[in-house]
Amino acid sequence: MDVARRAGVSRRTVSNVVTDFPYVKGEVRERVQRVIAELGYVPNRAAQRLRTGRSGVIALLVPEVGVGYFGEVGNLIIEAAAARGIGTIVAQTRGSRARELQEIERVLALQPDGLILSPLGLTAEDLEAIQARCPVSLIGEHFIGGAESAVAIDNVGAARDLVSHLLSLGRRQIAFLGVTDDVPRFMSLRRDGYLAALQDYGVEPAGDVRTDAYEFIDGFTSGTDLAQRILDGAGIDAVFCVTDELAIGVMRALHDAGLHVPGDVAVAGFDDIAQGRYSTPRLTTISPDKQQIAHRALEALLSGESPSGAVEHRLSIRESTAGLSQRQLAGLHQRR
Repeated sequence: MDVARRAGVSRRTVSNVVTDFPYVKGEVRERVQRVIAELGYVPNRAAQRLRTGRSGVIALLVPEVGVGYFGEVGNLIIEAAAARGIGTIVAQTRGSRARELQEIERVLALQPDGLILSPLGLTAEDLEAIQARCPVSLIGEHFIGGAESAVAIDNVGAARDLVSHLLSLGRRQIAFLGVTDDVPRFMSLRRDGYLAALQDYGVEPAGDVRTDAYEFIDGFTSGTDLAQRILDGAGIDAVFCVTDELAIGVMRALHDAGLHVPGDVAVAGFDDIAQGRYSTPRLTTISPDKQQIAHRALEALLSGESPSGAVEHRLSIRESTAGLSQRQLAGLHQRR
């Protein structure tokens, strides 16, 4: 074998490195891995499974590969797995139960060592049947509150922190922007946090604004509706968007309507995707510890142990909520 000969080791040692056998000296492992990379060696997974009972491959299934949050978390999981010598198959489910089941069947036919799932439609019965066939690690809120353990942040607490920030700025007419179809669990939890913060301050909700379809990136249409409501005198001075993609779409729509963010209306999102950090203005958001999410999800899959405790998050305050509203500025001018 070329790898064994060039690395100066036995074929068994190369096999032990490829299958991530723990008792290989660090220097030897690094030398073999370097040669594998140089030669572009691809292990014979079928033969490997016969020898070890493992394929060295896992599968990651998420609702939307192109959505910033899932793209960033997915990349971290793929790289963490690669660092352990594990390959990753990626599939997109679009968040529907039928598509989730379909993609899971396709992936299981490839005999991966386990699945990392971010489900939005699966039932508890579906999950139980899948777990009987393959190890599973869960990301997200879909099964939060049930018997299953999942890697997730405290969505209620995070949303409460964010809306409390808006309220601390003097904003009192805060709308909630979410999605309509098959209300996903994460949205209901974030709305609970929104309502809890308003209750803390004794403030009534300014109303919900919803997208027409389950598309994380479709914030522009709802933003246009929101802008019209503001122009018609609805008095809305802030909006909490259930994802950053929605918030970015809202900011664009408000800009096109001639409204200023945050002067006329403050905008906040959730997930801290890269686009929000470079938008104009930069987006205030909840930042989950995505590195921790990826690490915990992979560890739970490989160890078979359930994750414990919520993943950390922080409130990232940026330009989209900074400063006073036009109403507050007018009040200051009147007092002078």
